Amino acid sequence: MKKLIPFINSLAFMLTFLGLNSQEINKECITQVPKNIDQIEEESRDTYNFYINQYYEKLNNKSSTAITQIPAKLHIVTNSSGYTSVTVDEILDELQEANIDLADSFLEVYICDEINYIANDQLYEFDISNQNLLYQNHQSNIMNIYFVEEIDFGDGAACGYTYFGGALNGNGDPEQYYDTVVMRNNCIGYDRNTLVHEFGHHFNLYHTHGDGTPAEYVNGVNCNSAGDFLCDTPADPQLSSSTVSNINCLYSGNETDPLGTVYDPDTSNYMSYAPQSCRDNFSPMGNARMFAAFHTFRSYYECPSFNVDILSDQIADCDNYMSVNFTDASVGATAWEWDVDGDDIIDYYEQNPNHIYSPGTYDVTLKISNGEETLTKVFPQYVNFTSNIYDTSKVNLKLMIIDLNENTWEFTDSNNNIIYEGGPYDQNGEYTHELEINQSECYTFTIYDTAGNGLDSSNWMVGNEYYELTTESGDLIHTNTNFGEEESVLISTQNLNIVDISLNSLFIYPNPAENYIQIKYQNTVPNSFKIFDINGRRIHHKEINSEADLIFNTTNLVKGMYFISIQISEKNKRLKFIVK
Repeated sequence: MKKLIPFINSLAFMLTFLGLNSQEINKECITQVPKNIDQIEEESRDTYNFYINQYYEKLNNKSSTAITQIPAKLHIVTNSSGYTSVTVDEILDELQEANIDLADSFLEVYICDEINYIANDQLYEFDISNQNLLYQNHQSNIMNIYFVEEIDFGDGAACGYTYFGGALNGNGDPEQYYDTVVMRNNCIGYDRNTLVHEFGHHFNLYHTHGDGTPAEYVNGVNCNSAGDFLCDTPADPQLSSSTVSNINCLYSGNETDPLGTVYDPDTSNYMSYAPQSCRDNFSPMGNARMFAAFHTFRSYYECPSFNVDILSDQIADCDNYMSVNFTDASVGATAWEWDVDGDDIIDYYEQNPNHIYSPGTYDVTLKISNGEETLTKVFPQYVNFTSNIYDTSKVNLKLMIIDLNENTWEFTDSNNNIIYEGGPYDQNGEYTHELEINQSECYTFTIYDTAGNGLDSSNWMVGNEYYELTTESGDLIHTNTNFGEEESVLISTQNLNIVDISLNSLFIYPNPAENYIQIKYQNTVPNSFKIFDINGRRIHHKEINSEADLIFNTTNLVKGMYFISIQISEKNKRLKFIVK
């Protein structure tokens, strides 16, 4: 059997005597927690925190609130005669209930393709000593959910288990051996929620009492480093049916924390060991952690016959706009709905759209259909466009070099004339260059690496390779390390005029609208606006002579999406809005 070296076989779980048939269940969950979970999460800390912040932006409707659908392969183990005590409808009903709670994490699990039936007496009455045999049925790049008649271990039996995400194999790729949820057949149904409990673990939630972690104090002073590491879940002494009533769900224990304070735990959290009939929620910070853990550790999940993926070519210009050519790389799609700026409004229905962006950070959501079903995937902050216009007369270039004679660079103007160039460098260490530039010009800095691995080497004596571009006042223009063979950065000194600034500041409020919309502006009052329906027909035109003309009554419009074209001087900005 494959050894689970990176994992603790932690069986310190709730004694839940359910009095069911077969071997008596005495532990609800035997989920494995990586021994090196601290290292796994520390190495992914920046990515994880990025998605934590993204979650709260979604929660506050500052970015797309679309739900990402996660594919799962369903394996139903039967005896050798093909019998099983669970039905597909029971499983799908349980999954539907779980998804109601996962929605608060902007996640949803769905069954991909046909169900895999495994007729095997040994696996039907499953013992974890046979997990290597069970996992031979794995489908790659997907969550594998197994339903078995029993889950036995040593002298006990459990309802389910899974594994935290983040473990890597010898090649540095996700260890897909652990892309698993195993469930006992009779642990789903009325007042049962082990499946959603295991989904919590699958997306890196600890039990509220912790899993081999330091004891959390009731006063919460160590909530970031103890228990479940979530500061919105009270300290938990490890609940059980002996300390929590399954009638009124009140805690009756008198245990104290290491400071001598009596515990006052939450008996409603799915990740506790309170009776299942008492549990009905994840905490808000738990929802954020699941969202971040999926996108950090398990976003490679895809259904082989029907999945969402995108490619793009992003081209910035010196007018402070970026053109993005999107390419649909999905499998099985016959129709497409693109929200390319994270406002929950469909922008395009074609397969491969082009969109012009002003500076900002944008989610991209693609919903595909194959005529029978739909699938949605959110790509958080997929477009991150920083203004390339800088008020400076110098550009400072700093390079840290370790690998010798690999890197060169050049600095060109708008006519592709090379103004400055440098490298290759035959000694390691730090190099600095001061580049004098003119106003009202567009420059391109390009750096090359003959080895094709960018500046990604490190040396304990010298440090890490990188390059950095800053203005004369020290403001960062760009920095990078692993850029492959080459990378270019656009640097413009063409200051925006007042019209461009005013156009970039325009927006519509409220959006979606019920009774009216109002044009919001800065600096310059727009000259006029036109409103178009989704088919491009103009339905209204208005010259703006006063502040009152900036308000448009929408009560006569049918529900749906519309476009407004706003004119300032001779330039126009096109926005979309929803009438609900």
